[in-house]
Amino acid sequence: MGVNAMLTKSLSGITFPKNKSKQSLKESKMAQPTNQKFKFTEDHAKIILEMGKHGASQKSMYSAIGISKTTALKLKKEDPDFAEAMDLATTYGQAFWETMMLANIENKAFNSRVAEIALRGQYPDDYKDTREQKIDLKAEVVVDFNKEIANLISALKQ
Repeated sequence: MGVNAMLTKSLSGITFPKNKSKQSLKESKMAQPTNQKFKFTEDHAKIILEMGKHGASQKSMYSAIGISKTTALKLKKEDPDFAEAMDLATTYGQAFWETMMLANIENKAFNSRVAEIALRGQYPDDYKDTREQKIDLKAEVVVDFNKEIANLISALKQ
């Protein structure tokens, strides 16, 4: 099933994964051996999209579906459905934090610094400080044109 079909299905009823106890974590590792190749499914897409809508980081999304950052980077290159779902979930996450900041712009109790740190950390390409430096560099260059022309003529004759 393509990612567009996955995205058009209803996301109602999706909840964030609960922290697993040590016992259930151990059981889940036994149920899915680490040497088994990860298969991205519609359920995985639903989970990461819903988490994105609540401002979750990509690493939180990876954790929720049981993959590492390394596996996720590989999947983004190899699986267009995974890449699109992660891109959309990340867009949702960024929109969540931007909306949160705008909605609380006049709320003195809101810690905008936390939201700013979340935005800068999760979306560094869009929220980085830019520092421009202008440097005036002057150098004196001396060229002996007669010598250079003689060298060119000599090279052409050969």
